[in-house]
Amino acid sequence: MAAVEITEETRQQAERVGPADVVVGIAGAVSPDELRVRAQQVLTELGSGASSLRFVFAWPGATPEAAAGAVQAAENPALTLIPFAPPAQGTGELWADVSACQRAVLALAASLKARACIVLGSDLAALRTPLIQLFTYAVLDRQCGLVMPVYPSAKYDGLINSGILSPLSRALYGKRVHYPLAFDFAVSGALCAGLARTSPAAANSLLWPVTVAATQFPQAPVGQVHVDAHHQVAAEGLELSAVLGQLAGSLFQEMDQCASHWQRIRGSQATPAWGNAGDGQPDGQPIDPQPMLDSFLLGSKNLEEVWRLLLPPNALLELRRLTKLAPDQFRMPDDLWACIVYDFALAYRLRTINRVHLLGAFTPLYLGWVASYVREVSNLSSAAAEQRLEQFARAWEEKKPYLLSRWRWPDRFNP
Repeated sequence: MAAVEITEETRQQAERVGPADVVVGIAGAVSPDELRVRAQQVLTELGSGASSLRFVFAWPGATPEAAAGAVQAAENPALTLIPFAPPAQGTGELWADVSACQRAVLALAASLKARACIVLGSDLAALRTPLIQLFTYAVLDRQCGLVMPVYPSAKYDGLINSGILSPLSRALYGKRVHYPLAFDFAVSGALCAGLARTSPAAANSLLWPVTVAATQFPQAPVGQVHVDAHHQVAAEGLELSAVLGQLAGSLFQEMDQCASHWQRIRGSQATPAWGNAGDGQPDGQPIDPQPMLDSFLLGSKNLEEVWRLLLPPNALLELRRLTKLAPDQFRMPDDLWACIVYDFALAYRLRTINRVHLLGAFTPLYLGWVASYVREVSNLSSAAAEQRLEQFARAWEEKKPYLLSRWRWPDRFNP
């Protein structure tokens, strides 16, 4: 594992600044003037709660000349602002660029010997006093090693997360975390350097904080805070297959690298959460599941030969049965979908086919699950839909023995 390196100019900046209690880093280019105003406001509103803490707010993109002036510009003695040279980006993949900036923030926090590091999204939506207070409280007062957010969401929001990322991460690493891949999170000083590391063989791999915490710092408590923030994601021009491929592919890659760890984990543990969960989220705009079902049915015709290389016979039979159902009766069982994702993760590991083609063949199956889920929860409240997702996640844990058998004996165990 190789650590993200901060530039010499940034390192000199850190030496001039000296140790910090809390580093608040922005994972993307923002207006320095807006950041300065918002940071001053946060510390003013924190009042006596921040009087004994030294805060450093950091952001990418400034030149070394501007950096020297920015550090001296803050009037509040508890506040320091420090730009850092952004890591090489331009991949065109949203989360790869975000993750590179997140690692750079963590590396800077490690160099500053921070007691806590709070990483925020680049739109500053989470740079608000209650959220900074919650993150700081969870790390410094409750001694959490990692604190992840719980975002407010309607029942149709974040379905890649709800349908794949969250239940898979939970089943693998035994932590019930709502958003294992998030724009905002906080870590203790002890975890900063570990989270800043990345694999040189996969420079664009995403940062999965829960995975790192579970594998490298298993004794560090994990917590969650309710984050009342909605990030504006620049997803224009991004196709679903590209986004799904990047997110699922990166998680499959982490899964392969950490196999020796997650194979020993059974069940899952609840994680404490702090903050106000709100009075419930709106149900969101209704979604017509038919276009997604049509994509699934088209994929079942055009990709049957490919799916046959990736899925065992039982799964293929179940999928064929689903294609014969009337639209209003279409329902993909939880255990079937969990096993399909497990099968694709194994095929990704074994390179059964080209990984790009593999992830492309995954999209119609995902849309089939989405069509099933949307139809099932259409008449449920958001609270009832949340309970349904909890039941759904438990099915992934129950099917983990299937994953273990296929992972360990891929040629012998093929139901």
